[in-house]
Amino acid sequence: MPHIPKKLIDEMIEHAIDDLPNEACGQVNGKNGRPLTVNRVKNSAASPFRYSMDPLAMLKLEQAREETGEYLFAIYHSHVASEAYPSQTDIRQAFFPPGELDRQPMFPDCYYILVSLAHDPPEVRAFRIRQGGLVEEELIKSED
Repeated sequence: MPHIPKKLIDEMIEHAIDDLPNEACGQVNGKNGRPLTVNRVKNSAASPFRYSMDPLAMLKLEQAREETGEYLFAIYHSHVASEAYPSQTDIRQAFFPPGELDRQPMFPDCYYILVSLAHDPPEVRAFRIRQGGLVEEELIKSED
C-alpha cells in the first residue's frame, strides 16, 4: 500500500488540470520507501488520449536520482475523460519494447498512478503492472 502525502496527490491533480485538454504525465521520486517529489514531464504526444514522456526529461530525472540516492517511486499520468485505470495502451507502454508483455516491465518496482478528471473531485488510484500485463490495484493511503 503506497503512503502518499496529500500534498503530492494534490500536485498530480493540479498538473492534470493544468495540462488540459491533453493528458499530463510525470514521475514521483522517493527515498527510504517514501515518495518525496512530483516531477512534471512534458507529454510529447500532446494528446488527450495518450501520453509519451519526453525521453530527455526522463534521462535528466534519472541522473538527478542517481546523485541524490532517490529512486523512481511512481510514474503518473492523467485520463481526461475515462476512469483511473490503466488502458491497454498504458499497459503496453510499461514494457520495453512496448507490448512485450512476456518480459518484466521496464520499472517493475514502481507504482503507476492514474488521475481521472472524469470525476469531480478527480479520482487518484495506484497500480502495479506485472509480467504478462497483469494489473494489480494498490490502495493509496493518503497522509497529511
